[in-house]
Amino acid sequence: MIQTLMATVELVDTNLNIAPGSWRDQLQTIRNATSSLDLLDTIPNEARKRWQLPLITVFQRVAFSDADNGAIQDIADWCLRQALTLLQVYPEDFDLMSLIGRNWLLRAQKALAGIARTETGSSSSEGSTFGQPNATTRTLAETELRLGLADYVQARVLLLPATDYLQRAVSAADAQGVASGHLLTMAAEAFMSLGNVTSSRVNDRYYHQAMSYLRAAAEHPNHSLPRHLEQ
Repeated sequence: MIQTLMATVELVDTNLNIAPGSWRDQLQTIRNATSSLDLLDTIPNEARKRWQLPLITVFQRVAFSDADNGAIQDIADWCLRQALTLLQVYPEDFDLMSLIGRNWLLRAQKALAGIARTETGSSSSEGSTFGQPNATTRTLAETELRLGLADYVQARVLLLPATDYLQRAVSAADAQGVASGHLLTMAAEAFMSLGNVTSSRVNDRYYHQAMSYLRAAAEHPNHSLPRHLEQ
């Protein structure tokens, strides 16, 4: 059964690499698996973990293939539940912490996309405020008011556990000397996003942590920062 399941996982992963837009074609296959499978491990077993982690990773990839428009909720929830179960068995496993943090980060993408649309529209309608009296004060006040809108609140709620688990993942990987540029960049993105939806009175610490991770990621050979984080 495990061999059949992993063959399915490899096929899904290959199909996504060839045609990322084919994720909808994979939903029924994944739901057939998740409807009859729950990981109920209570003791460590490295042989089991070697197939469990790729399974969750690929299914989670499908669940958030169109994250800006929302998750495939049942699959996303299944992945989060399985990863949290395994983390109790492997409490120092940074791959599991990273999977969980990424799940929360991707859950926030729909709200973040909505915020981006709101801010783009707001900037276009307001036009330039350069040189206008009290323009900076007014802009800051409007920004603080927007923080109470639903998308901003939801983004903060989802990004807090994302940053928590990703920070733990980085710390655990650092302790083993294997923190990757990809993990550091993902953690930086989570903290940067949280800073962007948090009051300017308290968001400095989030930006500071994000910059620390970005500097560390930039030092990794063969790792390039995403263009939107290079600045």
